[in-house]
Amino acid sequence: MEKLLAIFDSFVKTESGIYFLGNSVWHWILALAITIVSYFLFRLVFKIIVKQIDNIANRTESILNNIIEDALKNSRFWFFAVIAVFFGSIILKLGEYEFIPAKILILTTFAQIGIWLNVIFNDILNNWSKKNNPDAAKNAGFTIISGLGKFLIWVVVLLLILDNLGVKVFSLMAGLGVGGIAVALAAQKIIGDLFASISIMIDKPFEIRDFITVGDVRGTVESIGIKTTRIRSITGEQVIISNSDLLDSRVSNFKRMAERRITFTFGVTYQTAKENLHAITDLVKNIIEAQSGVRFDRGHLNGFDASSINYEFVYWVTSPDYAVYMDVQQKINLAVIDAFAKRKIELSRPTQTVFLQN
Repeated sequence: MEKLLAIFDSFVKTESGIYFLGNSVWHWILALAITIVSYFLFRLVFKIIVKQIDNIANRTESILNNIIEDALKNSRFWFFAVIAVFFGSIILKLGEYEFIPAKILILTTFAQIGIWLNVIFNDILNNWSKKNNPDAAKNAGFTIISGLGKFLIWVVVLLLILDNLGVKVFSLMAGLGVGGIAVALAAQKIIGDLFASISIMIDKPFEIRDFITVGDVRGTVESIGIKTTRIRSITGEQVIISNSDLLDSRVSNFKRMAERRITFTFGVTYQTAKENLHAITDLVKNIIEAQSGVRFDRGHLNGFDASSINYEFVYWVTSPDYAVYMDVQQKINLAVIDAFAKRKIELSRPTQTVFLQN
């Protein structure tokens, strides 16, 4: 650089010109020219690099290449401007201010790295969401993770910047740590709900539009918030449950049920003929198997009550829809009533028979 400056000085008589901050006007003009040329040169080279990465990403369909490309596209103009100013300032003799261009370049680089890391983190989170949980973006836990990740990235960047500015970072962190513990203790319940929301997003015990049962609450999940989950009950009202209480409860998710197992029982009177008692199992089995979308499991005479002989039947409805199950059960019930009427089989009801002996 000194040789180039000497050649420039041989063509321009800088020593006879006007000086500013120890440098001639000609040197300032040369520095400005180097800055402008460097800026456009860096932008051109960077654009070529991004274009090549884009071509590779299109050929390979690599998620990593797409993330890198997206991050580089978020490079700010002021980042290139500061780099150009640094190269332009090399020819200047700034004396006690010699460190300023390099210091500004370092601080600007930290800020740009923070932007790149935020874009990378956001892309990774979005790709995870599309692959594992398409509805995650509607979950407040997703927003929390996204916001918390970006916050931590900028905290690290800020600490690096403060450290380069001469601030005692460790003392500052110690002070913030004590304050953070006090805040965490005061907001323990809220923080518990926040992490419960994140856990719901990651573990996915249920999602929006799932029909679930929590304790005595049955309904469809409408939203999963930062602190609470809102469920539209089957009776119409909206039930609001805190996320931490929700995860501490037993949750039944009916949307993920592929089939519905049905057990139904009935009893017949003790006056039923013996041949009919033997025929009932096969009779009801045939009725169940005649229904569409149904798989018979078992049927037995399973016990005796004070006024009835009891039968138990189990079958599977191949649809999880509750209305489908009720339609099937109704058809079975009506068919059983008709079949029993033909055979003069009487269904039991609570009765008491008194036998008198002389």
